[in-house]
Amino acid sequence: MIETIDKIPPENIYLVDATRRADLPFYDALVPAGFSNPADNHIRERLNLQDLCVLHPDCTYFVKAVGESMIGDYIYDGSILVVDATIPVETGRVIVAWVNGECCVKRFVRQAKMIMLESSNVLYPPRYVHLDRDQFSVLGVVTYIVSKPPKYVRPR
Repeated sequence: MIETIDKIPPENIYLVDATRRADLPFYDALVPAGFSNPADNHIRERLNLQDLCVLHPDCTYFVKAVGESMIGDYIYDGSILVVDATIPVETGRVIVAWVNGECCVKRFVRQAKMIMLESSNVLYPPRYVHLDRDQFSVLGVVTYIVSKPPKYVRPR
């Protein structure tokens, strides 16, 4: 039986460390899909990924995703999710949630008196949370995904 939730173990949750910020080069050149022009390598400024991805440092944390239930949203096994706990939860947002003692990442869909936690991989059915009998809390909204590009699988 296929699990309905890819569980995120607690050791995959990291707090933002504002003291370790480092600026990286940000080039002011477009990257063509063909051949690039070496003269376009002009550094525009130094860019820090935390400055780009973290709006609320005191309420933001990083989570390492596990499993394949969210690959339709470009969240792969090992992707690092930037999660902001201050953003309002609305239908359609990808969230990190606590459900009956387990942490997971899913798309939030409110349906009358229950909540559907939807996977973006058709192999994983949705999970229905009944607010009157399930333990449920939203830990934050996924604002950015940091991951390696998916591996190429040649069509047969």
